[in-house]
Amino acid sequence: MFDHPSDDLSCYTESEIINKIKAWLGTTTGLSPMGIGDDCAVFTPVPKQEYLVSTDALVYGTHFDSSISAQKAGNKLTLRNLSDIAAMGGQPKHATISIISSSKLSIKWLSDFFAGIKETSDQYGLKIVGGDLCRLEGPQFHAVMNIIGSSPRPILRNRAIAKDRIYVTGTLGGSILEKHYCFKPHLSAGQWLSSESLASSMVDITDGIAKELPFLLSDNTSASINLDNIPISDAAWHLSNQNKQIALKKAFCDGEDYELLFTLNSNADHPKFETQWSSRFPNVKLTQIGTIVPSQGADLIIDQSTQKPIDWILGFDHFKT
Repeated sequence: MFDHPSDDLSCYTESEIINKIKAWLGTTTGLSPMGIGDDCAVFTPVPKQEYLVSTDALVYGTHFDSSISAQKAGNKLTLRNLSDIAAMGGQPKHATISIISSSKLSIKWLSDFFAGIKETSDQYGLKIVGGDLCRLEGPQFHAVMNIIGSSPRPILRNRAIAKDRIYVTGTLGGSILEKHYCFKPHLSAGQWLSSESLASSMVDITDGIAKELPFLLSDNTSASINLDNIPISDAAWHLSNQNKQIALKKAFCDGEDYELLFTLNSNADHPKFETQWSSRFPNVKLTQIGTIVPSQGADLIIDQSTQKPIDWILGFDHFKT
């Protein structure tokens, strides 16, 4: 991506690159002031809806490398932002994209990157309404998407109470093999959970359930987990060489699964809920992995079978290795 000196970004002015981005996006953007071209995009608020605003970055060397195509990288930037909207039970609306890059980046690579953004944005009805360009020295590339959505009832974190049941979609672990850039954000499921007021709290799994579970908890509660119920992915089993303990750790800690982790209101009819889920989302695996219980001191995640803390789990952290 940085080895095309005859046709890299240094061959173009900033205005020329912006015009190319407009052309690459086509109908995925719009005419100013509803799209690229003004200092701000202008759009009408959605009646009786709360706005959702989130930001996610995609960094070369951290979130992807040269083994992944530019188009897949563009898909991933868009999908990871859409997953944040899904985790709030929202509908995606608009987004801006900032590109911070070496001037040695291939213009063809950037074109393919925006093709991936366009492909995914069109699939989910997301409009790209603006952004920014900035140069970095050295072989670096960062892309940042700011996404805006809406929901009549956003599902927040830190709202789970004792007796709420803990559920997760899909399977977990081993995302490095492919899933981290090839997944489907569960927008419809999140919207249904919101519209029916079923979920008391929810997050998407970016950094592993080891790190995400505590986000669901209100004060004086812990997550009691049935380890036998954790849905371990085939990829996690493969990477563990069939060692169950290692596979389980990977399911807890690998991250970038982009599944929904949520708690079901304790007053909900959970057999009816599971039947409705199977009918509405037959292709989305759903697993109950535990229950919210009164706090046992500082232990936020405990083993349901032993009632002792699961002390070997640690989710991904950008600043600790």
